Amino acid sequence: MRLPPTADFQFVPGQYIDVIGPNGIRRSYSLANSSFADKVLELHIRAVEGGAMSDYWFKQAKPNDLLRLNGPLGTFFLRETVDIDLVFLATGTGIAPVKSMLESMAQCQFDQRPRSITVLWGGRHAQDLYLDVDEIIGEFSYIPVQSRPANDWTGARGYVQDVLLDAKPDLTNAVVYACGSDAMIHSAKVRLVEAGLPDKRFYSDAFVSSGAK
Repeated sequence: MRLPPTADFQFVPGQYIDVIGPNGIRRSYSLANSSFADKVLELHIRAVEGGAMSDYWFKQAKPNDLLRLNGPLGTFFLRETVDIDLVFLATGTGIAPVKSMLESMAQCQFDQRPRSITVLWGGRHAQDLYLDVDEIIGEFSYIPVQSRPANDWTGARGYVQDVLLDAKPDLTNAVVYACGSDAMIHSAKVRLVEAGLPDKRFYSDAFVSSGAK
């Protein structure tokens, strides 16, 4: 989305906006870019079968359409980063705010950076992992995960929280940011806290189907 040259828009990487489309339809989308210097907002949009806003995005939208937006919104953004083990768990388009935060950390001073950064991104099939995460600027470990992979898939299988726990990480110095399905977030929080993650070091942003977020 391109905003007018005079737009004064500031956001914290990880936040989202509400887009108001035709007939007043309102949907929430996380911002996937970390900078607004070029007056452009990057959104990752999933096509929902029968979704009113999906019908606009994928069948009707054309360049120079005028849309209204509200935001930035939300509290899903980085807190402490210095000398911690930072873990991102994402499913589907939940990778969007993770991309924003990763890009922002690449600009941090050396003494403000985490001790380590690990990104786990999950989808059912290969086509669900639509972004080349390795091309995002920054130093981090990336683990793609498929829950229903084809036979030729040689990577991690299952769910992102299970793959993380199977590695038996030391979570006492970790901070986890989870974004994606509500089921993943609920399961991840319960299991990671049981495995030693401090309860107040789990932050999340749940994506729900068309309706309200």
